[in-house]
Amino acid sequence: MASYVIADLHLSIENKQLCSAFAAFLDKLKKEDRLIISGDFFNFFVGLDPQDPCQLFIKEILQKTKKRGIEIFFQHGNRDFLISKKDAEFFNFTLLPEIYVETSGPEPCLIMHGDSLCSNDKKYQDFKAITKKTWIRKLFFMLPLFIRKKIAAKLRDDSQKLTGKGRDPLIYGLVPNTLENFLVDNKCSIIIHGHLHQYGAHHSETPHEKQRFALGDWGEYYSFVKIDSDGFYLLRYPVADLVN
Repeated sequence: MASYVIADLHLSIENKQLCSAFAAFLDKLKKEDRLIISGDFFNFFVGLDPQDPCQLFIKEILQKTKKRGIEIFFQHGNRDFLISKKDAEFFNFTLLPEIYVETSGPEPCLIMHGDSLCSNDKKYQDFKAITKKTWIRKLFFMLPLFIRKKIAAKLRDDSQKLTGKGRDPLIYGLVPNTLENFLVDNKCSIIIHGHLHQYGAHHSETPHEKQRFALGDWGEYYSFVKIDSDGFYLLRYPVADLVN
């Protein structure tokens, strides 16, 4: 038995190749394995849409995966933080808290999407705090679905404009002191996260950090962390290996 952690697939009907790649990745899992999807599973999520082929496809393949004896868990990301417990049941996965300690490996490790590590991005952190308010969410879901989609598309486009060479790492990057505080508060020295789209394994960046495994986003490559009783393994392969 092993646990696998993935993040930042950004699935949508516009990218059928990635949907197929995710299905092929699931086929590689074995009975009693566990899969943790650590946020930004969807390109964006503003509610269940019975006309969305991507949502229906995910529901179907995760249902088949569960029937094979594989547990599937989900953490919110900045693109799909509106997924509710009821939505999770629809997709056939179990919601995990935003900050989760995994204990199936040789020592506890902290798993989170990673947006909370970028604490210098005050504008986003304020937005995140506001969207957690129950009354705000109720008002948002009172809007017609097509309007919710337009709002999400605008937020996504604004975010994408900040990517690339013009993105200031001092604002939008990981803050070491924040990383250290999360590790200390959760009594962990190992962390797995996504969000930054910067694949790599890092060591001893802060006093309490032993290892930091940063997952890459899925595109030309797919990445994951495998956890078993022997250790933690950060791996990356071409997506073409899954779909060809």
